[in-house]
Amino acid sequence: MSIRSSIIFSAVALHMIGVIHGQEPPKSGRVMTWVPPYAVSACKERLNQSFDGIGMKDGLTHLGLQFWSPTSKGGIELVDRFKVIDESTISEFRKWGDAHGVRIMLCVYNGSGSGWDWGLAMTAFEEHRVKFVEALVSETLRLKLDGIDIDLEGNGKLDESRAAFVRFIEELSKRLHAEGKELTVDSFAYKWNAPNQNWWPALLPHVDALHVMGYAETGAGAAEWQGIPVEKNLQWVVENQSIGIAIWDAQLKAPVWRAKAMWQAIAKIKNGAEQGVADQRPAAVESKPK
Repeated sequence: MSIRSSIIFSAVALHMIGVIHGQEPPKSGRVMTWVPPYAVSACKERLNQSFDGIGMKDGLTHLGLQFWSPTSKGGIELVDRFKVIDESTISEFRKWGDAHGVRIMLCVYNGSGSGWDWGLAMTAFEEHRVKFVEALVSETLRLKLDGIDIDLEGNGKLDESRAAFVRFIEELSKRLHAEGKELTVDSFAYKWNAPNQNWWPALLPHVDALHVMGYAETGAGAAEWQGIPVEKNLQWVVENQSIGIAIWDAQLKAPVWRAKAMWQAIAKIKNGAEQGVADQRPAAVESKPK
């Protein structure tokens, strides 16, 4: 089983993706971004924008809707701290994805007004694991989404949570892959916080991709990419086609990400990915332990 991971580079903060495949990796990459619950309208506008004839629709393979949070009883609920998010909003993004060949992911996260609520996350994936898995899968199927992105983050030394988190991911993976859906996980790039790099060996057999959050602070080979123009880093990804990128977030606040040349380069990653992404799901399912 081959594993490809990659370096994180930053401008508007980038996550990089390490993808695991059941067979030899196809010449493909993944390009993902997120719609946070506090910027739905801004992201919607940006997704439909043309940058001198090319846009995000031409470069993205995945779009995460960061609209859900766990509940204290193991369920999930739409985030209500900002503007109202309802099913019509979700349906609109799903239709956009269908029109442009972009997979739409249910993203569950544990952010609160004061930071990342790891206690809430643990209550869901450890104390109410079975119910939490069922809630996530049921919502994904009901809304006809393409998979789930787990963005449960914790600050501090939290390795005692690793076994329960991995068990949750394993069970969720089996359920989703049986339905032909994807599972991705967001992880810190080094040994701090949770989930982190020390958890990867246990997580990788069960996920379709890891979004490795290094930002500008850390990450494998950071000295090799920091200070280098983002165009050169993108070219490196284009040339290493089994690697992908993920951009936080779809607002594209930094002007560098709203340039024609940028999305021409990103589109090369997607165009190489289209056949590989379509072909990899059965292999990934077959590689999972029964």
